[in-house]
Amino acid sequence: MSDIIIKNIQLKQVKCIIIGIMALIVGMLMTGCGTKKETVIQEQELSANQIYIYYVNQEKTDMVQAVYTLNEENNLEQNVDELIGHLKSVEATTQCQSPIPESFTYLDNPIRNVNGRIEVGFNVIYDNISSESLLFFKGCIAKTLLQLDGVELVSLSMTDIANQDPETATVNEIFDEDSFTMSFGDTIGNKQKGTIVLYFANETGDALKEYRKSVEISNTSSIGRTVVESLIEGPKIEGYQATISEGTTVQNIAVKDGIYYVDLSEEFYNTDNPLKNDIIVYSVVNSLVELPGISKVQFLKNGEKVEFYRETLPFDGLFERNLDIIEQEDE
Repeated sequence: MSDIIIKNIQLKQVKCIIIGIMALIVGMLMTGCGTKKETVIQEQELSANQIYIYYVNQEKTDMVQAVYTLNEENNLEQNVDELIGHLKSVEATTQCQSPIPESFTYLDNPIRNVNGRIEVGFNVIYDNISSESLLFFKGCIAKTLLQLDGVELVSLSMTDIANQDPETATVNEIFDEDSFTMSFGDTIGNKQKGTIVLYFANETGDALKEYRKSVEISNTSSIGRTVVESLIEGPKIEGYQATISEGTTVQNIAVKDGIYYVDLSEEFYNTDNPLKNDIIVYSVVNSLVELPGISKVQFLKNGEKVEFYRETLPFDGLFERNLDIIEQEDE
């Protein structure tokens, strides 16, 4: 991973012409990702009106940080609007680029600070947005805003404008200083703590039951793989049954245009699994479709479509969410 460093230049007893040249070079470097207000550096002591602002490197493998100087006369709302506006409009350079996808629109609603918690909202279009890009988006926004005076929590509200269901279109996630583990220039990658929604079989095995699991999501791994491997691992509390046969592995998994392509090993097709076919298959489908921007799942076996699952369930088409198979909680 790249680690962008601009070293402080100390000049002592040099000729005026050299001072002028070096000052010009430093001034050019301090324009960073398109503004004279910040410079990409290592950790340093900041003044009262300075914070770090976070971008994505050109390789989209890491975050890069820069010192940003805030206007001392700005209030909280003005600071938030300015920072997000800068992150959205910054031009890509050889060092860094905007973490906000072009299809995401910032909703400049009035910012309120309630007990240290602020909420910022975006209208989003998830088409062709990878889980890694989404992780960088959330990480850069949250880590930047959490440095503002009095801000202890950032609530990020994302409304999918392609989703016509008002109950599911908006997702809210809350971040604090411990939500992201940074590793500049390290192979571990950047990690975000979060929750995924899985569907295991209920106790009787005749329906699926929602199960929430806390995970660390890394930009170096696929969130879809995390979901499927969590299903293979099985539930950790009573009242649930594992749906996928023991020993199953993820041969390959990829996402394109809102469709997850999932290639599982031979064990997934094991006829010794006593659960019904639709319980097994839709445990995977419903879990993956819970991810932002995912609408369908295509199963593969050794890279090829299979006509039937365990010889009875048509299996070569695209699978969508199945709500009828989910156990309803008693009101």
